Amino acid sequence: MISAKKKNFIVEYRPSAIRAARISSETAPTVVEEVVEIDLSKDDSPASKIRDFAKVKSNAYMHAFSAIYPEGRLVRQVLLDAQRGKEVEYVFDFLRKSGGVNPDTFAAYCLSAADGSEIDPAANNKKEILVCGASKEEISDAQNALIESGIYPRRLELGTLGTLGSLIDAVGSDASRSPVLFLEIDQQFTNAVIVGPKGVEMARRIDCGANHIALALKEEMNLKDEAAAEKILQSRDFDLGPIAPKLLRKLLRELQSSIGFFEVQTGSSVSELYCLKDGRFLPWLEGSICDLLNLTPLPLNLGRWLEGKGVTFASDDIAKQIDNTWISLFSLALEFGKGGQS
Repeated sequence: MISAKKKNFIVEYRPSAIRAARISSETAPTVVEEVVEIDLSKDDSPASKIRDFAKVKSNAYMHAFSAIYPEGRLVRQVLLDAQRGKEVEYVFDFLRKSGGVNPDTFAAYCLSAADGSEIDPAANNKKEILVCGASKEEISDAQNALIESGIYPRRLELGTLGTLGSLIDAVGSDASRSPVLFLEIDQQFTNAVIVGPKGVEMARRIDCGANHIALALKEEMNLKDEAAAEKILQSRDFDLGPIAPKLLRKLLRELQSSIGFFEVQTGSSVSELYCLKDGRFLPWLEGSICDLLNLTPLPLNLGRWLEGKGVTFASDDIAKQIDNTWISLFSLALEFGKGGQS
């Protein structure tokens, strides 16, 4: 029997799916030996599949570095402009007023917008920083969900940050490179982040998510409920492009405002898009946003990029099971910037 503790696993846990990989070593250089994806809309008891994948006993756990996506997670760019000695108080005030959270029940971190390393606010006054985190309750809930799924989280991090670290690395530091718009569409909100040669150059939360798009589709097609609309949104058999402007009206209005402000302030033009809805690409959604905002999909060759980072696959069959959305999972095996975790 193979012990889970002697194997190396990485896990991405989302509300809709679990993705996991067995890798030859904890960090790159490493070989991806096997991958699995469990659709939680079809399997509400994933623990047995996880234990089969990890080859552990029915009462054991797969020990893994784990990425989670709490619904209330925060990833915001902030200009830290405070009186000396008041930097932490400034961040707490931002969390209360702009973040809409209680700092006493929220696990918050201040990161460098350039490389994602954790910073001391006092040493970064008058600079752009990233304020990130999630409520302690949601983190606890995510840990419990992992345990119930047969996964023991050896390390826990916000998956959004790993994705950003990967995208920053993929974009590179060439000053002539056009920035990329990263959209992470959740149920109630969308994280809109502009990633460029300087790192994260804009990050904001838009109060419009998948539920708003489903409601718009329900009304447009006179459907019974939002659940029926969501099934259509996920389907590859429906071409929703012709009605996309109506479905995405609110989101597009906010994106146009944000991109316009960014381009005026920086003189740089956003040209590419990397769009995820609950961790997956929806071709109609990404294509529609690109058409309506005059963008092109990010031309990322994930296999080649991973190989450049020291991550290879044990076989072609394994490599064929993944697409560009798996970059979030594999970020758990990478280090970026000055050696800091992604």
